[in-house]
Amino acid sequence: MNYMRNRVYFFTGTGNSLNVAQMIAARLGDCEIMAIRKRADLDVPPDLDRVGFVFPIYFCGLPGMVVDFLRNAVFPAQANTYMFAVAAFGGLIGNALPQIKHLLQDKGISLDYGAGVRSFANAVSFYEMKKNVDKITRKADKRAQKVIKAIAAKRQRKIGNGLKQIERIYQQNIPQFSERAKAYTVNADCVSCGICTSVCPARNIELANGKPVFGSHCEACLACIQYCPKRALNDGEKTKDRRRYTHPRIGHEMIAAYYQENE
Repeated sequence: MNYMRNRVYFFTGTGNSLNVAQMIAARLGDCEIMAIRKRADLDVPPDLDRVGFVFPIYFCGLPGMVVDFLRNAVFPAQANTYMFAVAAFGGLIGNALPQIKHLLQDKGISLDYGAGVRSFANAVSFYEMKKNVDKITRKADKRAQKVIKAIAAKRQRKIGNGLKQIERIYQQNIPQFSERAKAYTVNADCVSCGICTSVCPARNIELANGKPVFGSHCEACLACIQYCPKRALNDGEKTKDRRRYTHPRIGHEMIAAYYQENE
């Protein structure tokens, strides 16, 4: 089997990370984009030129599904592969890059470069969405270009070990995410379109009698709430009157297509 020379893995909720992954792939050329999601392919091809990971930040750290992927992925013969990580974040980048570094070290692999791209802050469960989407996403693209230039040139950047105080906050909060969907509600505006099921990386949503039913392994990516065309899904009462956000260039069909490729 012939493989592309570069590969970028992404995890996304509202499209910010997928947008950055696509920008990286366009600049590098000969680059495959793979989704990190339930039942993702864990076998990384040998002797790639570059392998990268693009992801959002959850409580100053990595999404749980990204951690699980890195723990279980198989990296054969990657001694000469340039490894990079990019965080698309709206608040604080925290310990995400040190976490990636340590997870790769556990497999005998070095992280060559890590950086963050400040993007549209989109955790609608915690705050209102800003109005100036176009302005913020344009600035994010400019920031991403600087990072992509470094990746294309295979620049090195030393990543520290992170802060213990931040790690404690992360460890206290991230385990609760799997149960977060217990608070999600579905109102009468639901039209049974199934978009929520198609954008869920955890396969945590099924339609029963045409309405979403949530399981107990939520990733709290909020894709179901943000992409719902009728605003019928909410996190309790908190999100009912808040604006929604999805990346202007990343529609639900695009995310679903990447997920289907992993079947």
